[in-house]
Amino acid sequence: MPAHGATIPTRERLIRAGVELFQTKGYHGVGIVEILQAAGAPKGSFYHHFPRGKEQLAVEAMAWLEGEVTAYLDDLAGRGADAREMAAGMARHAVEGVRKRPRGTLLSVLTQDVAPESEAVAAAVRRYADALRTRLAATAKDEAFADAALAMILGAAVIARLEGRAERAAGIVETWLDTHA
Repeated sequence: MPAHGATIPTRERLIRAGVELFQTKGYHGVGIVEILQAAGAPKGSFYHHFPRGKEQLAVEAMAWLEGEVTAYLDDLAGRGADAREMAAGMARHAVEGVRKRPRGTLLSVLTQDVAPESEAVAAAVRRYADALRTRLAATAKDEAFADAALAMILGAAVIARLEGRAERAAGIVETWLDTHA
């Protein structure tokens, strides 16, 4: 994110800062003031854009990330990628996430930290996971592959984070894909 994102609208800067900070510090580990500072946004702007507070930001952050990731997957599919190539691409992105963000993927952070108490966040997480599964299933042999691939990618990211070896996530997924795709 550019310093204070002069050309990026305030709302989007707040969402991007929320995504980054939630993945770095967890949902409960970050406050609104820190989000405002990271976004380079004025103090009153948070509740102007997110009148329902940090929970609304989490929902919007999940939707923003869904748009980014599904655009990436749609681009791969448009270039003829199959489900295996799409899953491998997701695993490569998971490696970067593990390397840069100690708390892991936004999906896992919000699922663990917030979804049990917030139906709005739980619904946003389900929509995101469903969008990923839909993209994988569209090019897979069967829908079960999409569920298994998504579970494998998320589980591999957790194992890689536990071991402190980001590249391990891609290796686990590649090994699984070699036997299941």
